Parts: sequence; structure tokens; C-alpha cells
Amino acid sequence: MTVRQAGTYARRRGRALAAPGADTLELSRVQHWLEDPVRRKVPSGALLEAWNFFDDLARGLDAVDRLPRRGTAQDSAYEKLFEGGCAAWTPEERRAVRELIRAGTELWNSCPVIVNPRSGIALETPVRPVR
Repeated sequence: MTVRQAGTYARRRGRALAAPGADTLELSRVQHWLEDPVRRKVPSGALLEAWNFFDDLARGLDAVDRLPRRGTAQDSAYEKLFEGGCAAWTPEERRAVRELIRAGTELWNSCPVIVNPRSGIALETPVRPVR
């Protein structure tokens, strides 16, 4: 979901975003890159946010074993991404990033969706797949 789509969704329900664009995770940009990482430019800001989100999500769900184990390639790729130098990734670092993002996406897609947050009713199957 994009920031604009989130705003539209909120307005249709008589609500407004607290701060337009603030703290909005745009996984669609990351997934678009992941579909063809060789030919597409890395969306570094969105990728860094997704990476951090997936790490936090895994820890929050006590599911760190569902993400690839951190190693030298992943650590150096993260450092380069944080410093804005993802263009200098080695093939091993690129592979480590793709593995992490794919695993994080699978973890996110496995999370239950709350239909009515006030009632606490959750669906067993997510209805918001992110590819």
C-alpha cells in the first residue's frame, strides 16, 4: 500500500493519517525491486525500512529463526545500505539481502489479519499478500 492509498483508505472511513507519509512502510517498492533486482535500481530508503521492520517483526513474534541467520555478507550489505552505498554490494551481499527480504515477506504474509481491531477478531489466513 502506498501513502496515497493509505490516506484514501483512512478518509473513506472518516479518519485522517496522523502525519501524511510518516512511518509508512512501502513494501510494494521493495517487492517491485525484488522481482528483477539485476535490472532495477535498489529503493534504498524503502529497503532499509523493510529490513528493519522484518527484523523487528521477527523478534516481536519470537520468530527470528524464520529469517536467514546473520552473517558477514548480510552485515556488510546492511552497513553499505545504511551508508547509501548499496551500489557497491558484492554478489554475495546481494544474495543475502534478497534472501532476507524474501523470508521477511513470507513472515509478514503469514501474520493474521485483524478484521475489526476493537473486537480482536483475527482471520487465520492473511488477505493482504505482498509479493
